[in-house]
Amino acid sequence: MAYRSRITESLIRSRSGGLIAALAFATLATGLLEIAVPLELRQLHASPNEIGLTLAMFGFGMFAFEWVWGVVADRVGYGAPLVASQLLYGAFIVLLSRVQSIPLIAVGYLLASGMMVAVGPIARSYLGTTLHARLRATGLALLASQWVIAEAVGAGVGGQLIDRFPIRDVMLAGAALPAVSAVLVLWVFRGYTIADHHVRINAENAAGEESSRAGPSVTHVLAITATLALLIQIGLGGELALLPLLVTNHLQLSAAAAGAAMLAVGLIGGVLLVPGGNASDRWGRRPTMVTGAAVSALGFVVYALAGNFALVIVGAAIRALGASLIWPAATAWVAESMPRRRHAFYMGLFGEFENIGVTVGPIVGGVVWSIAGIQAAFYAYAVAAVLAAVVAALAVRPASRAATPEPVLP
Repeated sequence: MAYRSRITESLIRSRSGGLIAALAFATLATGLLEIAVPLELRQLHASPNEIGLTLAMFGFGMFAFEWVWGVVADRVGYGAPLVASQLLYGAFIVLLSRVQSIPLIAVGYLLASGMMVAVGPIARSYLGTTLHARLRATGLALLASQWVIAEAVGAGVGGQLIDRFPIRDVMLAGAALPAVSAVLVLWVFRGYTIADHHVRINAENAAGEESSRAGPSVTHVLAITATLALLIQIGLGGELALLPLLVTNHLQLSAAAAGAAMLAVGLIGGVLLVPGGNASDRWGRRPTMVTGAAVSALGFVVYALAGNFALVIVGAAIRALGASLIWPAATAWVAESMPRRRHAFYMGLFGEFENIGVTVGPIVGGVVWSIAGIQAAFYAYAVAAVLAAVVAALAVRPASRAATPEPVLP
């Protein structure tokens, strides 16, 4: 227990912990944009089609750029790309706050999301290759928790500010947040060089080559990663799209109630992620993934059966618990199974699989809804979660311990 306490303290005090804290400011800006841009489009009297297409640019920007940032990080290290991405993110938020045509807003939103998404492959790769094996999932879960909670806070604070100040002024002020993250990242990575990065991955590659047959192959990991990410994210993406409609259309409640449900999903999920990651470090990746997928399926079933708002919140809590178990475990398994030389690139691909699942989820839900009702859509998401549990149970194999040495925390 004392040994584990020392490891936990090392995470909080390490460069890894500093990186997670530094990125929180940029995540606040992301939450602010997610509420400011739709409201700005409404003020410009954009049509529903124009609004849908413009907002879709956020997801398309992540899809187009995430793997690129992984390639860049593999070539030049972690610090410089993160600093550059945050400065560019702030610059494109400034652009968004100044343009007044819908096509330019769409372009600005695409570019802003493309810079924002750099933190996905770069931060995940850094944590996945530097954290102690007994704290790897916990650290990755802490990163994800920061994303969820800070984004929710940014959206909430942004909504309050927009009620009092012009939207464009609020966005312009928000552009300073990624710049703060850039300065803090520069401070966190002081003294870190690309030579340190190459020394680490060369040592890990040498260790991995000695027992490459003991762990899963890259092709196997990528295939399982794609399958798991799609099955899990179909439900999570569908939940974000259909939960407000379940509350307002099916339960006949107010928009405020729908907003409260979404806030509950974000806050409960963010709080549970770190304990979920800790569970993965204690129990192992595969059993935690299987348990998390099964619990997620139960949460979707509760959504489908919910006849009042209280049951919706119960479903949100159960689903969030399941996601907090499966997602850190899956991320950690991918992080410790991939070759270190192109590690950030592979973590970028992992993010791309997530992006596809989030895109497909609402489409699948909409089709099922049109055929059998909105409750059936949540049953479909439950089936996807059960399939994820089956895939994890049958196909996930532990990474070779020789291929994943336990480096000293930076």
